[in-house]
Amino acid sequence: MQAVINLALPFFALIFTGFLAARSGLLGTTTVSGLNAFVFYFALPALLLIKTLEAPAPTGAIGAFMMSYYLPSMVVFGIAVWIGIRAFKLRLADASIQGLGTVFSNVGFIGLPLTILLYGSEAALPAVLIVMGDTIIMLGLATALVEADLGGGRKGLAFIGQILSGIIRNPIVTAGLIGVSLNLLGFSLPAPLLNYGNLLADAAGPCALFALGATLAGRPIREGAGETAYLLMMKLSIHPALVAILALWIFDLPPVWAAVAVLQAALPIAANVYVLAQRYQRRPEAISTAIFFSTAMGVITISILISWLYQT
Repeated sequence: MQAVINLALPFFALIFTGFLAARSGLLGTTTVSGLNAFVFYFALPALLLIKTLEAPAPTGAIGAFMMSYYLPSMVVFGIAVWIGIRAFKLRLADASIQGLGTVFSNVGFIGLPLTILLYGSEAALPAVLIVMGDTIIMLGLATALVEADLGGGRKGLAFIGQILSGIIRNPIVTAGLIGVSLNLLGFSLPAPLLNYGNLLADAAGPCALFALGATLAGRPIREGAGETAYLLMMKLSIHPALVAILALWIFDLPPVWAAVAVLQAALPIAANVYVLAQRYQRRPEAISTAIFFSTAMGVITISILISWLYQT
């Protein structure tokens, strides 16, 4: 409980501070966009690169770690798509975006700062694996299903190239790949470059949390309590519970790796899901509402989870 009071509550208080700053009118839309750009293109990539570079060398746990996280993710996603079609009477495109909301965590703006704050550089490698895996596997799958249903976009190899191009252009994924590569090569950065990276990295956590709160203040909130409650149950309870079973008891991952897997699965829904919904105009208001309330509820659920993980 002390860890929750000392680390988690101030962490989420910073999100709330950004929310209040935007709601009060102190931050305009342009300011929030600029802050998000700084975090996404500079601060978070620097954090990821530096911490991955400093992390212990990769171990044999990588395969088990990926299975612990993505087997449950695929199962939950598949069930959610099926429920969306059968229970909510949605077409495949809408159900796919809804399904993505049940498994796609905010690993960038919340997950990376939180896990590194709790576990240090040792958490960087498993965290970056989830950042890359979510972008490549889950976002790629959902986008492919949406494209298949709507019949738009590029086809065949051109469509695959479109997805891969988006992944490569993602600065967080690129920074993670560079960090892992340098780690494997045993490369160390010159002191001036390392100090420069650390300055940016130190700004990542506070700026990301503040920017997230400010961004949530501008998100529309609409009706749809039933769908929101369903998405929150799947995202904040069922997904992390299944990951915990595999990570802690089936594959028996190293403690930090297991903790990172469970925490990342329990995070609120990522804004990327809203971006996809907005791009294709498939229920963006419902997804926006779910993102807002999953973040608000995450203050409680993640605090409880951190307390439990510290006791295991």
